Amino acid sequence: MKMNLKKILIVSAWCISANSLFAQNTNCFLDDFAPKTSEIPVSVLASKTASTPTVTVTLTTDTLGKISKYVFGNAIAVWMGNVTDNPVFVKNVQTLNPSLIRFPGGSWSDIFFWNGNPTDVPDSVYNGTTGKKEKFWAISGKNDWPTTTDNYYKLRQQTGSQGLITINYAYARYGLSSKPVVEAAHLAADWVRYDKGRTKFWEIGNENAGPWEAGWMIDTKTNKDGQPQIITGQLYGQHCKMIADSMRAAATKIGAKIYIGGQVLHYDGTTSGNNVDKTWNSGFFKEIGDAMDFYVMHNYFGAAATADNFLSVATTEPKKNISFIQQDIINKKAFPKPVALTEYNINTLTNPVNASAPISYINGMQATILFNELIKNNFGLGARWLLATGDNGMLYQGDNASLLWQPRPDFYYAYYQQKFTGDHVIPATSNNSNILAYASKFASGETGVVIVNKGNTAQVVKIDPKNIGVGNQYYKYSLTGGTDNGDFSLYVSVNGVNPTGTQWGPRENLETIPASAYSIDDAITFDSPGRSVQFIMVEAGTNKLYPTSVASELKNELEITNYPNPFSASTTIQFQTPSNAHVSLEVFDQTGRKVTTLVNKELLSGIQQVNFDGSLLPEGMYFYQLKVGEFSTTRKMILIK
Repeated sequence: MKMNLKKILIVSAWCISANSLFAQNTNCFLDDFAPKTSEIPVSVLASKTASTPTVTVTLTTDTLGKISKYVFGNAIAVWMGNVTDNPVFVKNVQTLNPSLIRFPGGSWSDIFFWNGNPTDVPDSVYNGTTGKKEKFWAISGKNDWPTTTDNYYKLRQQTGSQGLITINYAYARYGLSSKPVVEAAHLAADWVRYDKGRTKFWEIGNENAGPWEAGWMIDTKTNKDGQPQIITGQLYGQHCKMIADSMRAAATKIGAKIYIGGQVLHYDGTTSGNNVDKTWNSGFFKEIGDAMDFYVMHNYFGAAATADNFLSVATTEPKKNISFIQQDIINKKAFPKPVALTEYNINTLTNPVNASAPISYINGMQATILFNELIKNNFGLGARWLLATGDNGMLYQGDNASLLWQPRPDFYYAYYQQKFTGDHVIPATSNNSNILAYASKFASGETGVVIVNKGNTAQVVKIDPKNIGVGNQYYKYSLTGGTDNGDFSLYVSVNGVNPTGTQWGPRENLETIPASAYSIDDAITFDSPGRSVQFIMVEAGTNKLYPTSVASELKNELEITNYPNPFSASTTIQFQTPSNAHVSLEVFDQTGRKVTTLVNKELLSGIQQVNFDGSLLPEGMYFYQLKVGEFSTTRKMILIK
């Protein structure tokens, strides 16, 4: 069936642009995007497995989008206390290298006053879950116990992390002044001024649609501006607009650029038992208009207390969540914005409760899946909950002094994930449902691949890079759990290096553990034990591997690729003509407009290379179409400046 090329390109470009409204073009989390150079790890030469592959993972050169570095965020909560300058804690956070740190954290954000306690707060507030009043405890950012505002900034300075600050929205509800919304806006704006441009990302309130949150239900007898007893999405939207205006005005005066987010539901609120949910998104979208830079959601992943469920839910839920939000935006004619998952982790509220889950290597495996699903589905930001809190944080802060600040297993998975993630995500598919595959490209040419074996059976994995050029070696780290505690081992090993002493992972020598290095030759293969994760770095190069499974497919299509892709100035388009024929090679922009004709003549059979110079063109997505005789094929390439 023949179709008009221009129509195909226009339709394709429209689809890409529509998706980009949510993901790329208006994404404030990509405003400081930069090409990423890989770090080839220290390695020791290892022998490649001789076993026959049981799983094939196929990579393709199509780029799914830029990767926001802010998916690698974390958080601290005020109740951590003023111990954020502990040298062991700081060293571990520096090693983890989170791209941002959220503060002041969770529900305490809505009772936190960054510059000290005000005088216009009540003695008691309603607990929406019980409908009864409870004593109100305001938390001051200037104190002796909870983490101070200044100590938060100090931690970020020590670790080089960007910030995400959750301002106290609930004060606009329970405040006792004649204009509580104005006072809450002033409090937020004063923080922006004090911040002096150090923090790019801000969100208004925390889970305010939930009855567990301060301000969900207020005492109408003490409220002086006629607010309803129970919050609504429409009211929250009205207040967000006022608060955001004050914050942006403050930022403008100090010459700072900030981005502000508001809360949306990632599920159908009309079926919720909480009446506030039923109209939250419709009310919020109606009032907020274009006033937010991003939309905020929270989620804890897992529906049952089993390893299978924790891992399976992580593979499906992020896409389900962001797809709902994007469709709801369309349905309600709201402004498209990127989505930030500003609080998430494994779900500890399963029935029955699984106390081992958050401190087990299964949480590390789930974290790996979630990192990659956030990237693949174009989330702008992710902030894991929490860096440290009691027994369950990423870093231990419980009562056992000998274990203080030791990393839990998820720390190790997060450490390697960031190192093996490039700047653009590319497709990776597996022919085995228990083997999850994710891939990305570095601007320096390397390919990062993450394999998650969520099944109990060991597999031998073969990677088919298809049209991706490779070098001479690939490098591997393999993370596995221990044999303790059933499916929820509390320990993790890296390339066979086990924890020592009281550690839950090989922390003492983590940064010097060598990767296993293998010669590529004609195949990329490796063992993947049951319930394990492999982080793979494939060297950059121009060698092409055409395994049997792929070669048979290539016989029926024109072979064409370009490298590098993405590119910053010029790229080489390489293709193979199976016989002497007239060849046309043209480049189009994403509107379908022809940019240039690179080839239009008779060529002999063989491998051809043509240079495309994009140095004078605007950055964006381009298409190149190859016609050889009666056959044609089209590919995408991305120009970045």
